[in-house]
Amino acid sequence: MNTINKLLSFALLSLLLFTACQKEEKLNDQEQTQQIIISTEDHTAAEDLYQNVEDQVDEAIETRGGGGDCPTVTATPDWQTYPRTVTIDFGDGCVGADGRTRKGQIVVEVTDNIINPNASRTATFESFYIDEIKIEGSRNWTNQGYDANGNITLSRTVADGRITYPDGTSATWESNGYLTQTAGGQTPLNFFDNVFQITGSASGINREGVPFQVVIDDALVKDKICPWFVSGILTLTVDNVDVSVDYGSGNCDNRAVLTLPNGTKHDIIIR
Repeated sequence: MNTINKLLSFALLSLLLFTACQKEEKLNDQEQTQQIIISTEDHTAAEDLYQNVEDQVDEAIETRGGGGDCPTVTATPDWQTYPRTVTIDFGDGCVGADGRTRKGQIVVEVTDNIINPNASRTATFESFYIDEIKIEGSRNWTNQGYDANGNITLSRTVADGRITYPDGTSATWESNGYLTQTAGGQTPLNFFDNVFQITGSASGINREGVPFQVVIDDALVKDKICPWFVSGILTLTVDNVDVSVDYGSGNCDNRAVLTLPNGTKHDIIIR
């Protein structure tokens, strides 16, 4: 009888241990999925915010400030001189045509007209916010000449990037990419008909301290009349797990679809 009891006790203990291991494995899967979702949210937010910075810089420089009250755009020493420093000052905050509120300053070092080979623009930030998200680091884009189809190409980087949310959490982000202009090149005075394809890679540490990497598989498409990317597919990697993020097929919206390895899909709302 003692032997039977011992065997039953051992079997029960083994069952409990097996169940505990299953629960632990399930918990790890849940944690991994959560980190993938958070990393995707942070990456898409960073990609969008730094792209928005670029759009603001391009518009401010090409239109000499646009003639409105906010932002205030100044050039030192003047608009006819290269190199020059352009300061885009949103003051204590103003709402743009896209409905987003910006405050603080973007300071841009301009070496030449961006349509000329090797010309560059480098943007840094002074207490700069978009919709209460603080933007830090530097954004550079440099003319790399023209491709075989006559389209202007630019390299684009973000160094020491950091976005800090209103709740105080932050994510770091860096990127290396290339832009190819696919529309609008024949109308240099019309900023709003420009369309770009973007390729490259990025990496960061999400707001919970977990690193991630990104590679663009199908070029992101940025139409200047839309605040967000309208299409493109990328692979995001967290803890050696690859997932797909799809920006759609042309609609202008702030959504992307995350597909996990098991096929489960999550809608990502871009901040």
